[in-house]
Amino acid sequence: MFRKPELRWMRRAVLCSLFILTGALGVAAYQKEGSAATQPAIAVNDYEVDGVEVALLSVKRISDGTLTLQWQYRNKTNEPKNLGESFKGMGWSEPFSLVYDAYVVDARNKTKYPVLKDTRGNLVAGKHPGTRKVVVLGPKQTLGAWAKFMAPPADAKKISVFIPGAQPFEDVSISE
Repeated sequence: MFRKPELRWMRRAVLCSLFILTGALGVAAYQKEGSAATQPAIAVNDYEVDGVEVALLSVKRISDGTLTLQWQYRNKTNEPKNLGESFKGMGWSEPFSLVYDAYVVDARNKTKYPVLKDTRGNLVAGKHPGTRKVVVLGPKQTLGAWAKFMAPPADAKKISVFIPGAQPFEDVSISE
């Protein structure tokens, strides 16, 4: 028979194991090896970390007056790479380090649109896995990201996309 301190220790060990396992499964599902080749990109630019590129996947105007952008970080090397190290935010914003400073520019109307926030001040964007600002992208893996922006007027058919750490994507067509 177990004494109470031993039983408490065993419960903690089981709970910690489950927490670690579910966290690892969540990250594994978010980072998919080899999926970079299966998703066509509008454009691909270098990221600030050698061997990593950013692939812009879609820029779509939604009927609610917003744009939804999707992109991927693609590790082309055989070694893990750290993403988001240049992000200066802390606290609640750390899980958004890869999207927080993204924005789009409508050059025709000379307007900059940052990532939208909800009524509580949270970004309307995907959080990266984990709780820290730095994401470790494994060898040959990809990591998806998305964010919503206010849509420029209907007469604006092209925008420039600025993703932190990547070269700008210029004159990107907006799909309807």
